Amino acid sequence: MAPEGDLVALFAKTFTAAGGVLLRGPLEKALSDLGEMLRAEGVTALFFPEDDAAARGIAEGLIPFGPFNLTTGAEVRGGSAAVTAGFRAAEAAIAETGTIVETSAGERSLLPGLIADVHVSIVPVGSVVARMEEALAAFTADPPRNISFLSGPSKTGDIEQTMTVGAHGPKKAIALLLAQDTLSLTPRLEPRVSR
Repeated sequence: MAPEGDLVALFAKTFTAAGGVLLRGPLEKALSDLGEMLRAEGVTALFFPEDDAAARGIAEGLIPFGPFNLTTGAEVRGGSAAVTAGFRAAEAAIAETGTIVETSAGERSLLPGLIADVHVSIVPVGSVVARMEEALAAFTADPPRNISFLSGPSKTGDIEQTMTVGAHGPKKAIALLLAQDTLSLTPRLEPRVSR
């Protein structure tokens, strides 16, 4: 098994090669950079699964970096006109392919990675594994109904044989790679605004 640092470096390389954007701590700097990135994309509405404390903490921590408003997946799914960013904590990240793994385990919603204009996946550094087999091994005892494998923004070549980004999902995929101890701080986050 490769050391954690090597796996993280490989994940960063393969995720960005697939068109994803990787942000790392310190947390306040990552939030400032993320806020700037979301503003540049025209994002005004942030949403997350109600039971995802890490996603909630990051989204709430971004409010001072806005102008951003919190909304719900149901409102976005109902046809919100706002440009949205969906936040969700990932179960794993696969270094070999630059893939983020999100599941419906515990009835968690996959909407942030499916319907948002920008998807922000919160990836704990300790969840980065070398290969897909390692990521899937965690689900053998109680497999979830759905598993999403996210490798960069949504792309298709089906429309007039032209590469189109965002036709079937997010136009931008961002991985916020954080240490586990940082994730426990996110609900109490009080960022300093710096523009």
